Order: sequence, then structure tokens, then C-alpha cells
Amino acid sequence: MDNISKKLEALNQVCDMIEDIYYQYANSFGITDTELNILYALSEHDGEYLQSDICREWHCSLQTIHTTVKNMEKKGMIELLCQEGNKKNKYIHLTIMGKKLLDNIITPLVKAEEEAFRMLTVQEQDIFLPLLQKYADALDTTIGGIAGKKD
Repeated sequence: MDNISKKLEALNQVCDMIEDIYYQYANSFGITDTELNILYALSEHDGEYLQSDICREWHCSLQTIHTTVKNMEKKGMIELLCQEGNKKNKYIHLTIMGKKLLDNIITPLVKAEEEAFRMLTVQEQDIFLPLLQKYADALDTTIGGIAGKKD
């Protein structure tokens, strides 16, 4: 195995580790990782977010978000409100129960993330996200090129 292969393997393992950390955290509260992502997104948007925006900005399929939103609605965490003049595009809106979940689940998570990020130097913080984004964009281009060439 050459050096770049070892680095890519390590990168994929770290990405999987991070995903697992969030999965385990969500699971410890009896929610799915997608529910966690939706609650997180809602916390950043004052408890209201369009389903279509979550799909686009969080890179989730419409089917995944739709199914999860329906389950969250059944559990009483959220309610769906139609966008004015457009019954197809619905806002996800936190209920009182959903707001309590934010306080109990998302607020401590964000504090832990901030604490972890502060463990990086300011210089590391400044280069971390741009480098990760550059790699993600490059990966999207290269893998997208392969996917576009399927026979």
C-alpha cells in the first residue's frame, strides 16, 4: 500500500469515527442521527426550516428527510407548516417538546463541539474547514466524473 492509500484509509476511518460519535450520541437519547441533524439544523434557524433547504444544505435525500420528518411529527417533536402560497414546500417547526429536546440534546452537543474545536489552535481552526471543504469539492468532482461515466 502506498503512502497516499494509507492516508486515504486513515481519512476514511476518521470520517467514520466522527459519524459514529454522532450516531452514538443520538442513539443515547433514543433518536436517529437524521433526527439529530434536523434538530441541529432547527436550532441554527430559530426552530423553523424548510424541508427542501435541509435536504440541500445538509446533503440528505428528500426521501430520508421526508421519512424522518414524518416520524418526528408523529412523535410530537415538530409540526409542518405550509409555506405561504406554496402547499408543497413545508416549514419544519419545533413544538414545545421539540424545544425541550434542543435544550437537552443539541445545546450540550454544541457546547461539546465548541470545546473540542477550541482544542485546536487558532491557526488550525482557520485552515481546518477550508481544507476539508477543498477536499470535499475535489472528491465531488472526481467521483462525480466517475459516476457520470457509468455505462
